[in-house]
Amino acid sequence: MDAVSPLLACTLPAEADGERVFAEPWEAKAFAMIVTLAQAGHFSWAEWVECFSKEVAAATAVETAGGMPKTYYAQWLDAAEKLLVGKGLTSAAQLAAKRFAVGAVGSMHVSR
Repeated sequence: MDAVSPLLACTLPAEADGERVFAEPWEAKAFAMIVTLAQAGHFSWAEWVECFSKEVAAATAVETAGGMPKTYYAQWLDAAEKLLVGKGLTSAAQLAAKRFAVGAVGSMHVSR
């Protein structure tokens, strides 16, 4: 994790004392999943940064246009789903089925 940590420290929301913040348990899980998959070689950290940066840019555009942008970890999860589907590690159908199984049915975080 040493090669990844400096990059993450720059992008994670933090409290005033510098501690990383996870408002909900799923945020920590989504974070850990991406770090673990990158470390396992399923994608490079540069690929992750590129994918996540697109989500951040999209949220920034929404906010600039006066809309309500997705939260940081909603952006993180959307990027994760797109990258995992793009890499063939899962499918949009598998993601939708998992959401249905846990009762999280809807458009939020289902890859398009």
